[in-house]
Amino acid sequence: MADNLQQELEAVLSGAYAIERELGGGGMSRVFLASEKALRRKVVIKVLSPELARGVSAERFRLEIQVAASLQHPHIVPLLAAGDAGGHLYYTMPFITGESLRARLSREGELPTPVALHILRDIVRALAYAHRHAIVHRDIKPENILLAEGEAQVADFGIAKAISASSETGSLTSAGLALGTPTYMAPEQSMADPTADHRADLYALGVVGYEMLAGQPPFTGRTPQQLIAAHATEVPVALDQRRPSVPAGLARLIMRLLQKRASDRPQSAEEVLAALESIGTPAEGTATVAVRHDVVRRGRWLAAGGVVAAALVLSLAWLNGRPRPPVTDRRVVAIAPFRVSGADSSLAYLREGMVDLLTAKLGGTSSLRPADPRTLLAAWGQAGRGGGDLREADAVRVAGKVGAGRLVEGEVVGTGRRLTVSARIIDVPAGTTSARASIEGAVDILPQLIDQLAASLLARGAGEEEQRLAALTSTSLPALRAYLDGEALLRRGAFLAAERKFLDALALDTTFALAGLGAARANEWYGGDPHGARAAWHHREKLSRRDRARLEIVLGPRHPAPSSAGDQIKAAERFVELAPDSPDAWYNLGDQLFHYGAVAGLGDVYRRVGAAFDRSLALDSTYAPTIQHLSEIAAGLGDTLGVRRALELLLRFDSLSPNAAARRWHVAAALGDTAAIRAALAHDSILTYAPFYIVFYALDNPLDLRGTEEIYPRAHQAQATAAERAGIEGIWRSYELIRGRPSRAPRLSDASVVQRSSHAVLDGLFAGGDSAQGRAAATALEAQLGRPLAAGDMEQVRGRYAVGQYGLASGRIELARRASSDLRAARVDSGRPWEADVPRESALLLNAQLAVIQRQAAAGELLRQLDSALADPVDVAWASYANLIAARLHEERGEIPAALAALRRRYTGIAAFAHYVTYLREEGRLAALAGDRPGAIRAYRHYLALRSEAEPALQAEVRRVRAELEALESESTDR
Repeated sequence: MADNLQQELEAVLSGAYAIERELGGGGMSRVFLASEKALRRKVVIKVLSPELARGVSAERFRLEIQVAASLQHPHIVPLLAAGDAGGHLYYTMPFITGESLRARLSREGELPTPVALHILRDIVRALAYAHRHAIVHRDIKPENILLAEGEAQVADFGIAKAISASSETGSLTSAGLALGTPTYMAPEQSMADPTADHRADLYALGVVGYEMLAGQPPFTGRTPQQLIAAHATEVPVALDQRRPSVPAGLARLIMRLLQKRASDRPQSAEEVLAALESIGTPAEGTATVAVRHDVVRRGRWLAAGGVVAAALVLSLAWLNGRPRPPVTDRRVVAIAPFRVSGADSSLAYLREGMVDLLTAKLGGTSSLRPADPRTLLAAWGQAGRGGGDLREADAVRVAGKVGAGRLVEGEVVGTGRRLTVSARIIDVPAGTTSARASIEGAVDILPQLIDQLAASLLARGAGEEEQRLAALTSTSLPALRAYLDGEALLRRGAFLAAERKFLDALALDTTFALAGLGAARANEWYGGDPHGARAAWHHREKLSRRDRARLEIVLGPRHPAPSSAGDQIKAAERFVELAPDSPDAWYNLGDQLFHYGAVAGLGDVYRRVGAAFDRSLALDSTYAPTIQHLSEIAAGLGDTLGVRRALELLLRFDSLSPNAAARRWHVAAALGDTAAIRAALAHDSILTYAPFYIVFYALDNPLDLRGTEEIYPRAHQAQATAAERAGIEGIWRSYELIRGRPSRAPRLSDASVVQRSSHAVLDGLFAGGDSAQGRAAATALEAQLGRPLAAGDMEQVRGRYAVGQYGLASGRIELARRASSDLRAARVDSGRPWEADVPRESALLLNAQLAVIQRQAAAGELLRQLDSALADPVDVAWASYANLIAARLHEERGEIPAALAALRRRYTGIAAFAHYVTYLREEGRLAALAGDRPGAIRAYRHYLALRSEAEPALQAEVRRVRAELEALESESTDR
């Protein structure tokens, strides 16, 4: 390759990259450090050697790299782009701050056993993921293993395949060169055996492991040809002879990986990982690794301020995954997946379905309490490595693991028309059978058969409560099957598909309360059809106590009366008391604390959130809702590795739904990966969930938002009904106002004049909206003052509130007084109980503002009443404006700490409101005044990220914030 390669690259790639220097390279490529101009980030550009590039189709190479770039895993360095620069084939990847394993080995020689074991596990996790996607690395070596922040990442995945697949011959050799490095190549790979497969990577892994532990590879000091011969014919010195302190199990595993015949090695990366996980290390070594991780991560958490405690507890549970087993309770019964046999595959759904059916039937009795199905199935899957049948002794151990004192196991035998179901109760841990039952009948009366089976088990195994079974849920077989399908999908995190199944069940049986509750649980993440929740409430007498407790969280414990933030948290605590073995119960407690803890004025919120999520994951380390929250917290902390780990776990269970499409975008946005962002946003499947996801979650975190504006017009066009289009318009409007682009914010076409006018006024006052539109809208609203408000007309209530705020902002005090008078006289019967107190509290807010502005003696008392109402509000939308105003009133009275506290007393999820960005600006300013420099810097940075493309009318404000941020950062540097 010519010596002037760098100059050639600079000439061709200058529009996109600024080449800084050459980093080096090997036989396959030369490597350059560059700055990607569009994103202002460091990247690595690898240019293939002429020998490898010869005969390679540039277009096919680029397409193959695109396939490899789809790999998203926390231990894989992603590929970003590929191309042809003046005849030089290249590809790019992020620049990882840290060092290669080669650099560390060169400096230290052999590594401490715990450190080597940790690195091996990271590499194997990457290999397992890539192999599942049919991508073999073919060049595993220390140079391709990067160490950063206590984690190992493997680089150059898919490059060998891209080169071989795009060459004219399609062979693994080009110009007589084998793709790989002789020191680490498996015998079959070095001989270009066409049957070589993923097990060649496992051989290379063995060489790397040997080198980390022994300080040198198995074979050294030889020519490439001699190395290839040695790998094919010589037996390496046993690892435990070179280093006797290596644990025997680890030494044996490394030597198995180095077997000459691929069939004599472990057959999969999963098998290797299981072996590594079972290997213990010396206590002092383990402490060394733990300290390394804690120090690295703690620095990142400390930068995030108050979220430290939550992130610490969450990460320990999530990464550790070794909860203490609960004490067994004879009243708790674990219902195992039933064995299903017979020629008809249509009964296969009863394998997990029987778990849900018997849980529902037994859940209303006092003598037995079924273990949570999600916890049980997760533990079963781990014990069976995929969820297959277990031996009886293993099944008893799983039951004990989830705290059950008894186990129900059984079998379904039959055809599509008739079946026999048998079951028995086994005592835990003795393993003795205490009761048996069997029923037989037609498939279309399955619900009645399950009643008979449950009654028999209760009567024979528990001795009571048989009479209660008649009152439990019964339904048609089609409705039952749809419900069971929904439960299975919900466990896997496929929320939209699950909701559709539950609603199908409800359509078949309108009294099916469990199906209604299932639909309500499924749509909590994105606000779907409320029909399920209404049906569950109407038929709540058919629900068990714990299911009714779950319904209270959906509807509010005071339903149909309004429930406050504190009420929601107490409801979640009651659910945990009734279902302490349920990951969903602990998730809901963490979720309510996460969203409402600060609103309700609770102390130590983040530690309590972390403890609840910790327990949820201890019960089920794959529970999708909890992991989803972890991904959001990790994004907020700037923990890109955490985002990738969490979302990779979610995609493992739900890779096809609209949720998954939005999650892929989330990963790419957290990493700032332009190509992956474009690819994710291009899929039409993202239009269902992403519009809500971006506004409700992504704006609340400093993510790369470029390209997301394209989602909304596409989603709007894709909607089938006016109501659906109106929903998109509302969130689209919030999105554009938050980004500082009011001219692009859509008008609410399906809204009334009063509703549009209220939005225009409030957006102009609090969200940087069009001030001219706001003035015109205020004039229209002013004409309504003094007229009676129809009962339940919340649009008119908001109109009075909006014009009152406009009056105060424009110095027209009489408008505020008239608006307050109308609000005090208003009565609300909107069918939404949380809105009942909004008129009175809106009047209180206006009166407190008037008192502070006019320096009335009652100002202090009115502000105290306002703070009291905001300490545990019912309507978070009203509170979102009121806290912002309360902060301004406290500041006007010189009460800076109280002003800052009011701003931080906000609902997590406030990013859905257009004035969220104003919170960030004001929080930055007040935090600086209060002496909270880190908090001010964090808020200002987030503001600037959201307003990175603000329109000219808002640029003066953006410049002020940027100047204040630079001053704060300068002070931090000087100290």
